[in-house]
Amino acid sequence: MQVSNETHRIAGFWEMTLIRDRARDIIDEVGNVAGMAGLFFEACETERRLPSARRMSVKSCWPDFPDDPSLSFGYNDVETRLARASPRQISRYDMALDLGMLLEVSDRKLVWACAHSAVRRQRGPHWKKIGKMLGMHAETAKRRFDRAMLELWYKTLTLMNHAK
Repeated sequence: MQVSNETHRIAGFWEMTLIRDRARDIIDEVGNVAGMAGLFFEACETERRLPSARRMSVKSCWPDFPDDPSLSFGYNDVETRLARASPRQISRYDMALDLGMLLEVSDRKLVWACAHSAVRRQRGPHWKKIGKMLGMHAETAKRRFDRAMLELWYKTLTLMNHAK
């Protein structure tokens, strides 16, 4: 299905007005360019804490019990789950989604790929994997990510100044 340029223009206008209204809050929340990248990294961690879209398990009113009788007495290893996302994390996730709409499609894919690869990783994004996935060298992916974050920062500052 093809979407006309007019539809893209109208959608872009609404996205810009929504972000323009929140630009001051975004700048205050993020602080600087490094904070902008941190916002996307936190958004991906929050995304993992959200409930899945559709649960495939059978729903009943009976209590759950283990399928294997040898596991029913607590001799098995405990599986821990991630804690639920807090309301503040969800609002920052929403902020990252809104900010992502300011980027070009290729930059948006790169930013979200970097953020997803950095989740639960102490050393940050896995640049080599991202480079292979997007068909570029790891250093090029890193430079483009830094450029996209800087561009996003300046777009947000510009929107904040136009909102005055």
